[in-house]
Amino acid sequence: MINLHKSGTTNTISVYPESGSIYFDNPSGSFALELTQDYDQSTTEIPASLLNTPTEYNPRLTLQLDSIFVPDYTGLYTVKVKELLAIRTTWSQTNIKWELANWLWSSAQGSGISRVIDTDRAFISGSDTPVFKQYASPDENGAYTTYNS
Repeated sequence: MINLHKSGTTNTISVYPESGSIYFDNPSGSFALELTQDYDQSTTEIPASLLNTPTEYNPRLTLQLDSIFVPDYTGLYTVKVKELLAIRTTWSQTNIKWELANWLWSSAQGSGISRVIDTDRAFISGSDTPVFKQYASPDENGAYTTYNS
């Protein structure tokens, strides 16, 4: 069970993934947590920074998340830990103008696809600040009259 808090600036978690990361020898890979709230099935994706260097024999991931991305509402969530896989860009798959392309084509760009490496449960301690609907004008009050015979 992963515990995340809305208060504070960062959350640090440690995950022993069901399937190992393919970045065990290259810790520059990107990771994200996809949170699905059990109540209404809404989803949120949180980018995560890798703090340690996993190995083939110790694939444990220590991830750090910014609290600003943690959902506001307290509750139970299903978590998918995703590994974002970088892909090489080709001209037939990009819409960047030639003069704006300022990277080496031999380097991988972006995160084209993702791979789920772990599924877990999480409890989120959110701020639970309610959101109230503000109507356009202050005279939106209604009244009714009942007659008793």
